[in-house]
Amino acid sequence: MLQPETPQALEEGTGPGTLRDDCVICYSAYDLSGHLPRRLYCGHTFCQACVRQLDTLAHEQHWIPCPQCRQSTPTPRGGVAMLDLDLAAFLAVKAEQEPPRMERRPPGPLKGSAPVTQQPAGLCPPTGPQPRFPQPRGCCWGCGSLCWSPQGSPEVW
Repeated sequence: MLQPETPQALEEGTGPGTLRDDCVICYSAYDLSGHLPRRLYCGHTFCQACVRQLDTLAHEQHWIPCPQCRQSTPTPRGGVAMLDLDLAAFLAVKAEQEPPRMERRPPGPLKGSAPVTQQPAGLCPPTGPQPRFPQPRGCCWGCGSLCWSPQGSPEVW
């Protein structure tokens, strides 16, 4: 069950849904390796290293108690690394660390060359003799050219 955001939590910038760029436990900036932003079921986000330290065994089950609201999150089978990422924080960190991308334009024809309109000769192997299918002739029932030769005359051209 999600806890409602209190005005005090919103002022501090620690409420669920508030974007922070550092962990409120260790004050380390989120990164793409050991300090990945992991979101608990209550909506609070902490770095993966701190969440790993919070993981405790209680009643034969591993739990992660939230240090802000005390709601417990069950540890997934794969460990803390299987908790959901705080996607907004993760994408913000990723955008900061990646170089800006150049705008891609569709490739145009080379300068001074004509656009390619035909496939170059010799690119595909030559094909063998093509099958010949019967061509429709006059109708056997008087419906024009909509039907094939009469039954019993399997003519192949």
